Amino acid sequence: MIRWVVLVGIVAGCVGYLVYSATGTQAEYYRTVAEVKGNPGGADSRVLGTVQNDVQRLDGGLEVHFTAAQEGVDMPVDFKGQLPDIFRPGIQVVVEGRMGADGVFHARTLLAKCPSRFTAAPAA
Repeated sequence: MIRWVVLVGIVAGCVGYLVYSATGTQAEYYRTVAEVKGNPGGADSRVLGTVQNDVQRLDGGLEVHFTAAQEGVDMPVDFKGQLPDIFRPGIQVVVEGRMGADGVFHARTLLAKCPSRFTAAPAA
């Protein structure tokens, strides 16, 4: 009987660890545009915003300057790299990088949220 209790305890512990390790590292939080703008030169941040109509593509499309807005606050963003195919004004993007002392958010990663796959939950 004690063997079964120990065996069930070990299995439950292993399953619990697997669930924790699979979900614990995936939880990443966004900072608001206002928070990032209020802390120029701060630590790396992940910010969600909506691309505004001022997109400027340079260097054959491998560099982009645009404004990201969230809840009435906006910030200029500079990104160098491959853009997602769906990148355009009006789309939500997640940018990871750092707000520079120049007031521009220098993104090293830019991810576009696909509107057909990321929809708001219905109001309860």
